[in-house]
Amino acid sequence: SSFHVFDQGQFAKEVLPKYFKHNNMASFVRQLNMYGFRKVVHIEQGGLVKPEKDDTEFQHPYFIRGQEHLLENIKRKVTSVSSIKNEDIKVRQDNVTKLLTDIQVMKGKQESMDSKLIAMK
Repeated sequence: SSFHVFDQGQFAKEVLPKYFKHNNMASFVRQLNMYGFRKVVHIEQGGLVKPEKDDTEFQHPYFIRGQEHLLENIKRKVTSVSSIKNEDIKVRQDNVTKLLTDIQVMKGKQESMDSKLIAMK
């Protein structure tokens, strides 16, 4: 249900270049996160203390030994513009229009107050 990287330095130097255009462990972890993998933090580590061993474990709910059919469910998380609904766009446009109208009204009031202030001086 998970996989371990026991030696990050060796993994980055020997394994990553075989499958990626880089040997950067942080980039690899970022890619794992984009696909929904999460680092497993054991209770004894508490998440705050650096572990004694250079052992990092990652898990994903669909990454299970012997369950290859589940792998198709591991997909890159994407946020697309098409996920924004048309009514959301309409509401935002209405908000912008209202703000612009309010600004125009405030400008008019400011100009009126400025002219009254000049007259009072």
